[in-house]
This record gives sequence, structure tokens and C-alpha cells, in this order.
Amino acid sequence: MNLEALVENVSWASVGADALMDHLGRDVAVVVAKVAYKVSAQGAAHLVLAPVRRDDQGDEGGGVRFPADLATSQKPGTDVGLVGVAYPQPRPSDRGRAYAWLSVGSVRKVVTVYGPRVYVKGWRGGVSPSEPAPLVDPVPLRFDLAYGGTDPVTGATEPHNPIGMGFASDPAHLIGRPAPLLEPAAAQEGGAAPHPAHGAFAPIPAHWEPRRSLIGTLDVAWAKGRAPVRPRDFDLRHDAWSIPGLYSPTPLVGDEQVEVGGVLPEGVWRFRLPRYAVRFESIADGQRAAHPTHLDSLLIDADTRVVELCFRAAIVLPRKWERIERIFVLGAGELPEEVIRGPQEPAVTAAADPIRAGGHGP
Repeated sequence: MNLEALVENVSWASVGADALMDHLGRDVAVVVAKVAYKVSAQGAAHLVLAPVRRDDQGDEGGGVRFPADLATSQKPGTDVGLVGVAYPQPRPSDRGRAYAWLSVGSVRKVVTVYGPRVYVKGWRGGVSPSEPAPLVDPVPLRFDLAYGGTDPVTGATEPHNPIGMGFASDPAHLIGRPAPLLEPAAAQEGGAAPHPAHGAFAPIPAHWEPRRSLIGTLDVAWAKGRAPVRPRDFDLRHDAWSIPGLYSPTPLVGDEQVEVGGVLPEGVWRFRLPRYAVRFESIADGQRAAHPTHLDSLLIDADTRVVELCFRAAIVLPRKWERIERIFVLGAGELPEEVIRGPQEPAVTAAADPIRAGGHGP
């Protein structure tokens, strides 16, 4: 059944739909609506189209750059993420160190960015990173440049970041090897000390900790009596892709103040998006129903200056899927004309506007 053919989109979002099994074993129609904006260095936003992704898209270092949007039926809270490159502007007193940071409303994370360094033997016999060389070049904000990786001798892996650098069962094996260029700041929002592997802002895949432990008990009893339905102790946060520190258990609304530092060549990037959301409805057996939703992800691509906001609904499918007649994606709120048109596009009438004339605008 082609669920996307049933969708009537009356919003400024791009839409994708697929049939999945939810964590309770029910067949559901998952509909994802993505609203995206291109934001200038000065904070001016205008609407752009961004695809709803069915699969993770990797980065150059083996991590995830863009997570799949249609991978799950339900996500609690709001994931916040950022991909891009740090353009630090260190002062001479910083000695090869600078900072990159991201805040969205009350969610905040800070990362220390280092110049090149290697592991050396300390004068007391320990092993630690050398003093960093001057921080001259931009540093990609990827997890392969943060703490983690695989032990070069035993093959053991750091479960929070299998692709990083600096992990070893015996620190002596690290001498002469590169040390991480990215580390989480010693204390984040609320004073909590982060895991040393959490040195970037990008999404993390489902097989990394702490997501992996949230999947529940995959034992013999589950395999024989419940699979492929999720275990009874499955935690919905397993499907949240944000690194700890960038997850908001209370859903964001999308118009929070955003500040990104150390990431754009122009300096600190501050902006606030318009408050615009979507809502979902469906018709089955002639009955119209509304479906709950919230903003469940906000992802910033600092390289392209695009911000993506995703909303989703999980519509429980009847035994005969054909009873679902229509699915509606409806805009909730108004966008200013300058956000819709952008800074240089001329205004057009509704009759000449292919989006509005085709019934796909708000």
C-alpha cells in the first residue's frame, strides 16, 4: 500500500510516510513532516525544502551526518544536533585551545577544540596528551576526532564512540599516537560531567551507548516469545539520536533562541526561527481523527546554514489497511512573507505560485 499517495500536504513541510511496527507490535502509518530554513550569518531565515530521509547518511569519518527520519514510529522529547566544522579564533593565551558551543533554549553543550597533539609519557610515569600545537586549521565536528575508538592491541572498543581515538586497555599503547582534537567541556549545563567520548554535536547511531542499553532485554525468552516486537522493557529514548546533553525531555517548540559559537568563520551565529508547526489528521471509515505530534528533532547543518525541524505522527492501521482513506498534514501557524520568499525573490500572486496553486501551501 502506497501510504504517501494518501497524504494531502497543506503545509510548508516536506513529507514522507511509511508503514512500520511500533514498540507494542502494532502496524502503524508513520508520517514525518520536515520544515527547513536557510539562515544567514546575521540570523535571517527563509524557507527551503529538505528531504525526509529513510536511511542514515554518513560523514567522512564513519559517523552519522544526517539520521534517518523514518526509522521509528515514536520519539519522546526533542533531539538537538549540529554538524559542520569548527572555525575557532583562539587568542594567544589559549595555547592551542578554543571552544565551540551550541545552545537551543535551555539545551546547551560546549566542546573544547585542540590543535594537533599526541600521547606522551609523563614525568611521573603516566600517559597523557601533549600540549597542543597552535590551532590554525578548521576542525570537522566529527566523532572520529573525539575520544574513543578501538584498542590497537586487544581490539576492545569504546562503546560510546567506536570510531574515535585515544581508547586503549593499556595506556602505554597510546604513546606516539594522535590524541583527540575534540573533548566535551569539563562541566556542561547543570554542572554534570559528560562522558569523554561525547566531544561533538552530531547524531549518534542506535548501536552506540547510551542508546544501545535502552533497547531492552534481548534474551532467549524474548527471542522465543516476543520477537520481533520490542522487549517489554524497551525505552523509547533508544530512538532519540542526540548525544547526551543535547536532548530535551520536554519537547521544544522551534522558536527558541539559538546560539552557535566557534563554528562559522563570521563568528557567533544567533537566530530565532518563526513559530510554525504542523498537525496531522486522517480519515478512516469516513471518520476524521487528529493525531498527537510534537517537534522531535532540530538539526543544524552549519556548512549549508540549513536548520531542519521534524514532526511525526503514528497512525495505528486497521486490520484492513485500505480503510485508511486520507492522511492530512496541515500547517499550524503563519510564516512571514519574507521567510517564505527569501531575501531576493519577488512576491507572486497565488495563481502564479505553483506551491499555493497546487494546494501545498498553508
